[in-house]
Amino acid sequence: MTKPRILLIDDDKTALDGLVKILAHDGYPVSGALSGYEALNLLSGKTFDIVVTDMKLPGMGGLSLIHELRKKEEPMAIVVITAYSSVKTAVEAIKCGADDYLTKPVNVEELELVLEKLWERQQLIFQNRLLKEKLKDKYKSSELVGSTPQMQGIFKTIEDVAPSAASILILGETGTGKELVANAIHYQSDRSSKPLVALHCAALSEGVLESELFGHEKGAFTGAIQARKGRFEMADGGTLFLDEVGEMSLKVQVKLLRVLEKGEFERVGGEKTLKVDVRLIAATNRNLEREVSEGRFREDLFYRLNVITVHLPPLRERRDDIPLLSNFFVIKYIKKYKKEIRGFDPDAMEALCLYQWPGNVRELENVMERAVVLCKKSMIAIDLLPKNIVPNKEDVSMIKIPLGTSLKEAEKEIIQKTLQMAQGSKKEAAKILGISSRKIEYKVKEWS
Repeated sequence: MTKPRILLIDDDKTALDGLVKILAHDGYPVSGALSGYEALNLLSGKTFDIVVTDMKLPGMGGLSLIHELRKKEEPMAIVVITAYSSVKTAVEAIKCGADDYLTKPVNVEELELVLEKLWERQQLIFQNRLLKEKLKDKYKSSELVGSTPQMQGIFKTIEDVAPSAASILILGETGTGKELVANAIHYQSDRSSKPLVALHCAALSEGVLESELFGHEKGAFTGAIQARKGRFEMADGGTLFLDEVGEMSLKVQVKLLRVLEKGEFERVGGEKTLKVDVRLIAATNRNLEREVSEGRFREDLFYRLNVITVHLPPLRERRDDIPLLSNFFVIKYIKKYKKEIRGFDPDAMEALCLYQWPGNVRELENVMERAVVLCKKSMIAIDLLPKNIVPNKEDVSMIKIPLGTSLKEAEKEIIQKTLQMAQGSKKEAAKILGISSRKIEYKVKEWS
């Protein structure tokens, strides 16, 4: 194991030189300073892992030096040296930010044991910081892939809201990646070292959901043979993600509202009030405003959840991300299944881009995994795609545009389908649509 870089500070030159010589002989990179000012000057040009300082220094005293050291961004451990009669001062120093203290005369073996202990702790802190950064990087990118303006806006929102403790409501169709957004928010927040607990509320009965959220005491109901923590207790200090929150009964909504307002609840069958500190992220594919107006969702809970809203667009509204996502998933699964695939045949990619994707990104991922598993060549061909994705003659002869599609998206759909029917001939497609072939060329270039 590498040795820590040591800075020794003592106004007694003889004692300082002797200690520097001993530590250097034992393999420590070590420097010495005769005053606090000289030490700060050294620190402005070099980095040290551990500072060992006498408490009595000329000019700037030991306590003042500790205050200055703790202002620095670089993490370093501090050991103070004091006389037997000044142990009270050493305790003061620890309160100010020192990590340990030794009494004079300094026992070198004892000093090296302290240095070893502090260095192990420093490395653990460093490794923990690295792990946090890796987690942040992982969930910053994760499988939230997109270059369209809609997705870039979502990435910016995640970055802006993650540091706060505000409740967040994620809206979007099934398969759009709501849980991925929740993960990204948690792992970019100050709570990233604490638990992220998820609960999918759909298909759970009222009693089961209540027990899952708040826990239960032994004997609370038939089968409750022992007490059990709920998700709120598990997520204490961290984040709780509730998917499909719109499926909750009104009774459970009342208890959830109380936790959001007061941070307290009782387990099912229990009398003791428990307090928790939990950030809530909720998601739904329902229109909660309509649910409120129709009496199926509490208005006060809706406003508590809806502090910040993240709208995830369906995949059909960000078609330009389909090639990017398709390649992302292919790369993911060729690693998993140890395949050698270079990409897509043009007609396969065209079919992927024309499909409506009712199951959104989740459906696309499943299709890509299937294609990789079945692929025996270097390119993914159109015959590896499910039949419902591959356009047939009936599909080509009729263009279906869902209500709510923007004019820009409708234009793109019409031109692409017409090009498909004209077997890629821009001249023929332009003739059918009554526009110039130059306009089609311009549009195709714009989309690519």
